[in-house]
Amino acid sequence: MTEIPEGYGPDDELDRDAPDPVYLQLAAVLVTRIERGDYPPRRAVPGVDRLVQEFGVARGTARKTLVLLADLGIVRTVVGKGSFVVEQPPKAEQADEEQPKT
Repeated sequence: MTEIPEGYGPDDELDRDAPDPVYLQLAAVLVTRIERGDYPPRRAVPGVDRLVQEFGVARGTARKTLVLLADLGIVRTVVGKGSFVVEQPPKAEQADEEQPKT
C-alpha cells in the first residue's frame, strides 16, 4: 500500500527535488487541506484541470493523485462529476486500530 508522506502543508509548493514522488506530495497537500476543512465532507476536491493549473503538474500526475486518494478511501469519484471527500476520511490511527492484533 502506498503511504502518503508527511511534512507537506496545505499551502506548500511541490518540491521537484524531494525524494518523494510529486503525486505523493500532491496527495499529502490535498489530505492536509481536507483535514483542515478546506474541502469538507461531501464536497468536491479540485479536479485534474485545476490541479494541473494550480501546481503545474502533468495531467497524469493529477489523475494518479486522485486515484490514490480514492483507493485510500479519502475521496469518492463519481464519473462525470468529480471526486468528493467521503463523510469520514480514514485517519492513520483508525487504520492501525482496525488491523488485528497478534
